[in-house]
Amino acid sequence: MNLLSLKKSRITTIVICLLIISSISVAFKLSHVNFTEPPISEDTYVYILAAFSIINGDFSQPDTKPLGWSILLSPFYLFDDSADLLHYVNIARILSIAVSTITILPMYILARRFFDEKYSLVASCLFAFEPHLINNSTLGLSEPLFILAIILTTVFILQKNHGWYFYMSFLLAGMTWWIRVNGFITLVILSIIFFIVYKSNSKNFAKYLLCIAVFVLVASPMLIQKYDQFDDPLYFAISNNYFIGDDIRHFALNTKHIEYSASDYIQDNGIIGFLERFGLTGLGSMASTLLKMLFPYLIVLVPFGILFSLRSFAQDKDYIKSIWVLMLITLGSVVMQFSIVADMRFIYHIFPFLIILSTITIHRVVKYGLSTFSFSDKQKNFFLVSIICVVIILSATFTLKADTPDKLLNQERIEFSKILTQKFNGKMIGVGDSIRLLTYTQLQDSPNLFKEFKTSEYDFVVGQQSNIFEHGTERIVLYAESVEELIQIGKEYDLKYIAINENANTEKIVRYPYLTNLYDEGENYSFLTKILDTEEIGFKKFKVKVFEINYDKFITNET
Repeated sequence: MNLLSLKKSRITTIVICLLIISSISVAFKLSHVNFTEPPISEDTYVYILAAFSIINGDFSQPDTKPLGWSILLSPFYLFDDSADLLHYVNIARILSIAVSTITILPMYILARRFFDEKYSLVASCLFAFEPHLINNSTLGLSEPLFILAIILTTVFILQKNHGWYFYMSFLLAGMTWWIRVNGFITLVILSIIFFIVYKSNSKNFAKYLLCIAVFVLVASPMLIQKYDQFDDPLYFAISNNYFIGDDIRHFALNTKHIEYSASDYIQDNGIIGFLERFGLTGLGSMASTLLKMLFPYLIVLVPFGILFSLRSFAQDKDYIKSIWVLMLITLGSVVMQFSIVADMRFIYHIFPFLIILSTITIHRVVKYGLSTFSFSDKQKNFFLVSIICVVIILSATFTLKADTPDKLLNQERIEFSKILTQKFNGKMIGVGDSIRLLTYTQLQDSPNLFKEFKTSEYDFVVGQQSNIFEHGTERIVLYAESVEELIQIGKEYDLKYIAINENANTEKIVRYPYLTNLYDEGENYSFLTKILDTEEIGFKKFKVKVFEINYDKFITNET
């Protein structure tokens, strides 16, 4: 009876601790989001439109975004009559914050595969207060759901004492493919982990084949839909020209239909050139991104965790091997993506496993000490509490500084987008952060359009171009290597305007490097006429100029 009471008391204490951790995490997230303004991440609108497409009975697959997150959103939109797009954006935000917060419990359960209750709570803290994840959870994107699914697949596969949990792992792995395109790599990871944890024999091989069947069964509706739409169950919008090696050419109207394979690149540049472009470049970009991801506190803990994990004696060695398999294959699978675009979101789902490595550092130092010192029980508890306090302080400081929304800047972005929709009519190229919220403004002004949206009726890529707006400003992307070439191509595609931000050359991705001087020198081009300057109409922070192209003058100059 005393043992039972003690066990209940421990469970109660753990539950209370997790609730406190979750509450602080939610407070950080809510302090980082302004529900009166739209997010600047335009991917949010792709998911929202896809959710309305589902509500309207159209389950067509968007070109670049699987339907998993949108399927989860759709029931929350089904019985809502609001005509305000921001209302639906905020539902997505709240739901992603909720999913991210709920994931703290699975993170604790995952950590319990490696540590006792005390250190598992520390791992939960490291996860709950991670600033990058806090910021991402407020954008209404798919990453929180994907991270939850990845953690759960790992929790179920790392359970030697239950002979059926691995089936759940492969089932959830099929769901990860519904959430993000790179979810398919989970099958490869789980296949290796399965034989590490459960060993290779004829009986387990039969079970493994059944696991594969479960995975395929879950993913099959998506694969069938893609086959019906694109004649390819593995279709992805940029797959035909991926090895062209340039992000803008994947989406540009004049180059997106070009087919260019790995063999084409090797034929043009040689195998060494291929390895340098898609190997070394990607590795360097990934290393730089990982370094940024580890700030502010994992940067200290992860390196030691890597060393301690290589000679682990307190954790199950098969489980440690599994963590390494998961991280290495995950990172290896996106090296090529990083050679083209360095986006942290590609690898956010390795955070839980970086946190496991970090907790190994804390566990080794606090519980077992080093050769020069060791802690008493009282000192251990004090040290752990101190670590949690430092993590909270660093997280709060970093969260407030990193990507904090600028209210005035966002207001001016929206005001500029309204001016474009009301006073301009024609196709426009945006250079730098110039027309980021144009899609939001257009959708906000067209409630019937977004509420009746069907994916199959539109060629729609948010942030690139769209044919859903029949009138007003239409954003497009074109590929060229000089101003003159852009104007020549622009005439063919009815390009009318170029908008450029003052800070265009400081963007993470500079898609039009030959236009970055246009803000200061655009009026020197006789075929460009400045028709709008936000600084001249009183904008304080959002400084953008819009130029109209005069093709007659361009032709005259050419001749």
